[in-house]
Amino acid sequence: MNRKSTLQEIKARSQASASKKKTPAQKRQDKIDRLQSNPSSWKFLEDKIHEDVSSLNKSFIKFRSIYQSGRRFSAKEWIQIMSALLDEVD
Repeated sequence: MNRKSTLQEIKARSQASASKKKTPAQKRQDKIDRLQSNPSSWKFLEDKIHEDVSSLNKSFIKFRSIYQSGRRFSAKEWIQIMSALLDEVD
């Protein structure tokens, strides 16, 4: 008996998941609903976000001035410049 009910549950779950695909908007709303219903998820997200906005703005201004200067860089020089700018953001 127990095995039969388990098979029925599996069949019902597979039919429910295969019946209709979710749109990206529905998937996003599901994620938002999960976050709202589980406050512990927010702590995880807050721990992952450690950006300092002022250093991000400074790096953006430096990048913009370098880019708008029109100076040409080799690939190696450009990677070094971008590496330095990204290090400032951290």
